[in-house]
Amino acid sequence: MLPRVHRVRRGGTIYKYHRRTRKELPRDVPEDDPRFVAAWLAEEQRAPTVRSRSLAGTIAAACEAYLGSRSYRELSDGYRPVIRRHVERIKEQGEKALLKDLLPRHIRADLEPLSPPVASSRLKAWRKLAEFWLLKGMLDADPSEGVKRKKMGKVAGFTEWTAEDLEAFRARWPIGTAQRLALELYQWTGARCVDVIRLGPQMVGRDGVLTYVQQKTGNPAHVPWTCPAFGLEEQRADLMRCLPVGSPVYMLTEYGKPRTQKGVSQWFSAAAREAGLEGRTAHGLRKYRMNALAEHGASVLVMQSWVGHTTLLEVQEYTRRADRRRVISGGHRVKRDPAGA
Repeated sequence: MLPRVHRVRRGGTIYKYHRRTRKELPRDVPEDDPRFVAAWLAEEQRAPTVRSRSLAGTIAAACEAYLGSRSYRELSDGYRPVIRRHVERIKEQGEKALLKDLLPRHIRADLEPLSPPVASSRLKAWRKLAEFWLLKGMLDADPSEGVKRKKMGKVAGFTEWTAEDLEAFRARWPIGTAQRLALELYQWTGARCVDVIRLGPQMVGRDGVLTYVQQKTGNPAHVPWTCPAFGLEEQRADLMRCLPVGSPVYMLTEYGKPRTQKGVSQWFSAAAREAGLEGRTAHGLRKYRMNALAEHGASVLVMQSWVGHTTLLEVQEYTRRADRRRVISGGHRVKRDPAGA
């Protein structure tokens, strides 16, 4: 049974609430149903409600109104914390400033000291705020309109893991450790941090496929779990030996609570450093999985389905690289049928 679930029987019906947030949980499905687990996870990760102390009419008060709104709550679980961090910073700076006095030049001044990637993210937060304030009649004009994004320089991507990196990590973190379980989940599923912390046995269908909806894109991903895996079963074997039994989600803290996106990312990077792998991140294992599939000759459709990509462009670089390598090494180019395996 899931922890922190308060059950109350009234008139023959059992009502279920999250013990900390007091939010009612679905009562028309079993507690191991994906709907129930998803609702429980959402409450586990919800920050406690804080009563507003900001002065009415200030930017700070307007930011708090947005954070308590449906517009904010409807953001994806992965995007919500990103926007919140920027809104909290805007709120700090606008503690005494009046919303009615906000102008585009004030937003430009806020973006000026930030790096291009951070400034781009901050501007998105400003636009979310402005959209909400206009909708609620708190402003008559959009102060973010006409504010341009900073030009992005060419930024290096995440370092892709190699087979040797995986072996070094495994040597440091044996089966039975939480770090090893995390590695095997990341390398096999190719899931992002925001998704991997939600994976659990309730997502595995009768066909042996683990299916989840990506928080970032809303696209489904389908990972072979207990069904045949296109000849890659050996790469899955260690994961099967690591999986916990009877847990609603696979990755939990030592206190039995779900891990958070930011927390698991930092924790896993630290584990990689302890294994002598500097600069290795969880996202680099997503790239590893794509490359492993391409090297194995998996079809474009298999690659897209596995990691949840929807366009050919997203997988082409991996297939091209694998084919170029085969040409140099004397191997044969794999003919990839987008509809086949």
